[in-house]
Amino acid sequence: MRWNGISSLLALAILAACAHPRPKYHLGVAIPATAVRATNHTSVTAGRPEPSSFTAQAAVTAPVGQPAQCQSPALATEIRPPARSSDYLILSGGSLNGAFGAGFFLGLQEHGLLPPEPRVVTGVSTGSLQATLLFLARQAVPADRDYSWQGGMATEAGPPGTDSFPPLKANRSNIEDLALAYSITRESDILRPVPLGGVGMLLRGTKGSLNPLRRRLLGLISPGTIREVAIEACRGRKLYVGVTDVDDGQAYALDLTALALRAYDGKATPQLMTLVRKAYVESLIASSSVPVGAKPVTLRIRDFDLNQHRFNLFVDGGARFGVFLREVNAAHAIDQAAMGPTGSVTLIVNTRLSIKPWHEGDLANPKEGWLLTTLGLRTVEILENQVYRLSVEAVETKAASIGTLHMAYISNENIKDGEEPDQHPYRGHSCDEWYRIDKAAQHPIQFYPSYMACLIDYGRQRGKNAQWND
Repeated sequence: MRWNGISSLLALAILAACAHPRPKYHLGVAIPATAVRATNHTSVTAGRPEPSSFTAQAAVTAPVGQPAQCQSPALATEIRPPARSSDYLILSGGSLNGAFGAGFFLGLQEHGLLPPEPRVVTGVSTGSLQATLLFLARQAVPADRDYSWQGGMATEAGPPGTDSFPPLKANRSNIEDLALAYSITRESDILRPVPLGGVGMLLRGTKGSLNPLRRRLLGLISPGTIREVAIEACRGRKLYVGVTDVDDGQAYALDLTALALRAYDGKATPQLMTLVRKAYVESLIASSSVPVGAKPVTLRIRDFDLNQHRFNLFVDGGARFGVFLREVNAAHAIDQAAMGPTGSVTLIVNTRLSIKPWHEGDLANPKEGWLLTTLGLRTVEILENQVYRLSVEAVETKAASIGTLHMAYISNENIKDGEEPDQHPYRGHSCDEWYRIDKAAQHPIQFYPSYMACLIDYGRQRGKNAQWND
């Protein structure tokens, strides 16, 4: 028995050392990208200096006048006034807790409390998944979306007297479609675990596959959705998502508005639209791919800093930033006269800024032991929390020079009589109880269906009451 155990450990160690092939990239469309500096300090990284400023990359900013694609018949027929605001919407990561942000915006919308239309939207990780539909919050829902994936507790009516809000329905608004996207029946609706458990993880280099999420996103990011994003690009608005390049260690902002305009290059063929949609969705998947929960993603980017196209490996943007604003604000400062002298920043943090104790009980005299795995996970949790705190602080500091700031995150901090999400009642249980029910019934890796439905409801209640933390 002892030898069998040792041999099993040796086998796992050998498997862990095996290299995995890079995911291939077959799309012909390059994604416009520029490096986002980590600090004001300039240093040599990967054989080149870090960009001294986002503004140095003129190709990232909207050119003088409209892009040539805006004259395409498919876009020119839709005439809308140019955007004149200096307003920003900044969306953080947070995995399954993105259900809170989606619910929060739905609650704001249902009660006429949406913040001003943002000129610029940025998103990281789950925030990148939210970014497109919040970018299009005031536009009509495209008629060509595929909702074959919809389901989950939030789409069904609860027992009489248990619902605060009506069930979610498709095709009523872009924001409700966003909340609908966070409603799942089981984790495999968006993340499919690999077979064979730990052995399968070592063989495949990941705990799960995001292919179900890809299919869901392709249903939402329809040709009509790409067209709406392109039309907003013609108004001078911008949409960025953050990713981390594993190869050079840099963070990058992917310009999805510029990518959407690529669908209208030349004759704007259906084949080109298909390539753009796939590249768009792969950008969102890359921004959300947390190792080892999902595989990294190969993207073809057009790097403005090096003035070249290249194929690199990308993972969750949260490895570098929880949120980002300073760089895109600088990029658009050249258009300040058109944007207005002051603006607002809306910051949604889809996670906690505080950190819970490792174990329950007396912190001064803890009784629990530790394992290598649990200690490692706890250390990652602390590092991630620090990244978010520093990123949020940077946005708060920058917002002070722009104008006003409204911030919401998963906590009742600074909210009079506000409840913690774990205590929020939903269909006979608190969110914390739903989390435990999901854990016992489904043993999810990361996504807890009933808990996420509860978070949508909690966010919706917060939005209804305009309960901002700031």
